Amino acid sequence: MVWEVVWSAKSVKQLGKIDKKNTQKIYDSVLDCIQDPFKTVIRLTNSPFYRLRIGSYRVILDLQQNKMIIFVVETDHRGRIYKK
Repeated sequence: MVWEVVWSAKSVKQLGKIDKKNTQKIYDSVLDCIQDPFKTVIRLTNSPFYRLRIGSYRVILDLQQNKMIIFVVETDHRGRIYKK
């Protein structure tokens, strides 16, 4: 079964600040995991969220298993995303 991807307003705004090449890589990587997201994501320690690694960028995801939704919470550079 295929999962649905929902982007938060914050993640869309953050994507707008990233260069076009990396934005496309991030977008494609998120869409690549709609078949089985658990193959590519790792759960964050002491958190209900997961992370997807794309080069030096990280995408924080909330996987809602009962609704089959991948909710993209945040997207940012690895040096900044974990400090929030």
